Amino acid sequence: MAVETLFKQALGLVDPWEVVSCDFDLESKQLLIKIDFVRGSRFADPEADSQTEEQELCPVHDSVTRRWQHLNFFEHKTLLEARVPRIKNSQGKVRTIRVPWAEPQSGFTLLMEAFLLGLARVLPVAEVSRQTGVSDDRIWHLLSTRINEAWEKADWSSLKRLGVDETSTKKGHKYGTAFLEIEGVEESRGVGGSRVARLLYFTPGKDKATFAAFTEELEKRGVTPKQITEIAMDMSPAFISGAGEHFSEAQICFDRFHVMKLCGAACDEVRREVARQEGGLPKGAMWALRGNVDRLKEEQRQMREQLCSQYEKLGRAQAIRDLLSDTWNYASRQLAEEHLKGVLSWCQRSRLKPFVKLGRTLKRHWDGIMGYYQNYTTSAAIEAVNTLLQLARRRARGYRRFENFRAMAYWIAGRLELRGPRASTH
Repeated sequence: MAVETLFKQALGLVDPWEVVSCDFDLESKQLLIKIDFVRGSRFADPEADSQTEEQELCPVHDSVTRRWQHLNFFEHKTLLEARVPRIKNSQGKVRTIRVPWAEPQSGFTLLMEAFLLGLARVLPVAEVSRQTGVSDDRIWHLLSTRINEAWEKADWSSLKRLGVDETSTKKGHKYGTAFLEIEGVEESRGVGGSRVARLLYFTPGKDKATFAAFTEELEKRGVTPKQITEIAMDMSPAFISGAGEHFSEAQICFDRFHVMKLCGAACDEVRREVARQEGGLPKGAMWALRGNVDRLKEEQRQMREQLCSQYEKLGRAQAIRDLLSDTWNYASRQLAEEHLKGVLSWCQRSRLKPFVKLGRTLKRHWDGIMGYYQNYTTSAAIEAVNTLLQLARRRARGYRRFENFRAMAYWIAGRLELRGPRASTH
């Protein structure tokens, strides 16, 4: 079997395409495979309606020579070179046909694109560049082009439950806001499928304007804000304002994590106050007084009990914290509201300034806190995507533009469907 025939079969080429030569340069360690079409061949108009039963086959007007980088042949760089026909249709218009092994305007074959995209999903772009010998600029261009094409075609019509979260994009207080679709609905507390989310939209900043940008994108895709029934987010004033302006009919849900974070900050203030009054607390007191007691080591648990017994303010602060954490353990919103009323009452009577302030904050955000009971929504899905965003940030290490980070984020967390290599046809 001739080498040219072997490579034609390996590349999946069909008539009228054929491999005409294979040239290996030992010095540069490069294999050049030249492809041509049979003289007298006709090709379909690439811009004609592909749904019609019979496509016009047009004669070749002229051709242009182009090259594409293919998967390495062993460790050797492999290039495909071909005369690409330009046809003249019945209207007299000259058009360049689509070759079966590459996308238009691409410098890579489809298989090479798939290989690079797959590597970029699990390795930093700089490492992909080192392993393949392809410059990181070319890889970023490929990622941005293909991922943005897939993102533009993504279907958002199922969106009903929205998650919003800020995430760090660079050192120095640089942030971006992620808009997620929370999929599935919990049937009861802790039971169901709403821990899954996909990244829909990622934009710089963490202000009210991010909601306006997301709403604009929704309208482009034919999704109305009224379709959104729930928004899970933190207590950022900018987020609350943006949600109220653009999604006024949606139920806001503040996750318990953010509520308990505020309570934890109040506990820390009380601890620091006691430490100042008493001239200091034992080493390790800060960690012993933080978090849930069931997650502490035995020595930390004993220290917490001792400190709360010895210092009445610390005991009172921890008791309120434990009581607040039970708010999300009820079977219905009505029972939870009765419980939260008791927590707020205790905060106001506690004579602890941080908890008096906390009680006022909880009262202002009452409806959002109780919004948990609409679908038992937690931050699990949101935090999972946030973890993926930070993974994308590491994958995009050294990125020079936010657009590169965003493309990597969509690729890792957006569950996009990229078009795979198509069969060779003419």
